[in-house]
Amino acid sequence: MSILSKKPRHEVISVRLNEDRLKLLERYQKLLTDQLGRPVSLAEAAFLVIEERVVGMDREASRHEMLRTPTESLYHIRKRWESQHSLSSPEWDVLAEYMLIGTEEESQEPPLLRPAVPSRESYLALLDAFEAVYQNRKEHTSKHTWDYFGGLDGYSTKVKLSDNDPEQRHQAVLKQIAHRKELLRPEEKWERPGNIGRCLLTAIRDEGVESTRLDQILAPYWSTLWGLAARGHWIRHDRQPVRKAGANEDDFRRRISLPGAIKGGDLKVSFVSSGGTEFATQIDFGAARRFSYLITRYPELAEFRAMLEGLPPKRPWNGKHFFAEVSKEKGPTKCTLWLKHNEVGIDFSESEWNALRDLFRQASESPDLQRWLQELRQEYGEQG
Repeated sequence: MSILSKKPRHEVISVRLNEDRLKLLERYQKLLTDQLGRPVSLAEAAFLVIEERVVGMDREASRHEMLRTPTESLYHIRKRWESQHSLSSPEWDVLAEYMLIGTEEESQEPPLLRPAVPSRESYLALLDAFEAVYQNRKEHTSKHTWDYFGGLDGYSTKVKLSDNDPEQRHQAVLKQIAHRKELLRPEEKWERPGNIGRCLLTAIRDEGVESTRLDQILAPYWSTLWGLAARGHWIRHDRQPVRKAGANEDDFRRRISLPGAIKGGDLKVSFVSSGGTEFATQIDFGAARRFSYLITRYPELAEFRAMLEGLPPKRPWNGKHFFAEVSKEKGPTKCTLWLKHNEVGIDFSESEWNALRDLFRQASESPDLQRWLQELRQEYGEQG
């Protein structure tokens, strides 16, 4: 091989610095000379500056590269966790960025919208996850204490953070975490815990916790973190799931037989495969009504099932896709279901509503349908 065709072992670069930057590098050169007890050239000082930052530079570059192909990156993050229960620091960063989107954007809070997304349980898990990362930070004095305290609505309390006592600030953050958990304990009238998604992202990214330690302390909260990250992808990328691009012949859903039609009185629920990774749910509301409704996407189906299970007496359900309310005026209990996209209202007797709920419960007993729904939840994230 000709010597001219060989690639150089190292690249030689030249950098033009302004006067201020040159003086700063010369000061650093003198510092290194004193520390190492030998002469250090200006070029070596510049090289050592890069060496000191190489880990952070690699992390930033890797994160940027993954964010250029977010669907593929998140898909591989999920699969790597499922097979190894281990992620790199840049992978944790990307997961946390999409978790933030899924937590802070398009949130649904009762009574304005149902179901609650993120749920009360998800918020509690996020608080626990944040506390775990914060307690494992590299430096006891965190430069983000004020951000955490404010993100958890600490400035609305009477507590003041000390400018010169790191331990007081640390204890104030812990107390605010505990306070936000207490406000989430009631199943009714709980309060959203501020910007917990932003707090957790900052802690994962900037508190110096090694990826192997993050693997250990965040493992109990993986289901919540992934569900919100997948939801973040769905929000940010045109309502698309985190799914491998192109046809996947190995996908187990291609070999699943969906349960047959299930009848209850005049009602019938049936499932039809789309021939790939999705399925449609057909609801026939009986011969007397002469009306049927087709649910084609998982987020809508997730809300419909949550509505059937979570509609309390005298409390209306107001979701993105459905509105339902119960009334007892002038006779027996009646439930009215409004299909928002179709602008159609359907009245049910109490027994008919219970029958529809029971049909979906019966369908959910199918192991194949359970597997399919679980995979869709992994792909679409927390929806209902």
